[in-house]
Amino acid sequence: MQDEKGLTLLEVLVGMVVLSLGLLALAKMQITAIQVNAASGRLTQGTAFAQDKVEQLMALPYADAKLDDQTPVGEFTTYTETRPAQGYTITWTVDQDTPAVGVKTINLKVTWSNRGRQKTFLLAFFKESV
Repeated sequence: MQDEKGLTLLEVLVGMVVLSLGLLALAKMQITAIQVNAASGRLTQGTAFAQDKVEQLMALPYADAKLDDQTPVGEFTTYTETRPAQGYTITWTVDQDTPAVGVKTINLKVTWSNRGRQKTFLLAFFKESV
């Protein structure tokens, strides 16, 4: 038996099982990478929508109706974007004279769904009277 050449059937089967397990792990890793990439794309898009809305609101005059706060102290009127991108909701609230007189605090919120779970991006900024 010292002249033995080649592999036995059992050795070939064990090698195939090890190779199959490695390929399955790679396939699972690829699926996870695709899902994470899609989620990060939605987050990037939500962030871009928030930044775009901030620029729009900052360009408005201080007394514009979209930046009006006629509610009592501690209460907020919630404004909603009338035509947001599909799958996204953009809302904001305005708090006047906070943190100082002549300054409006605008709290912007972008929400979307990611694999059945609601995700939110919040952004607060200040607009001061000129």
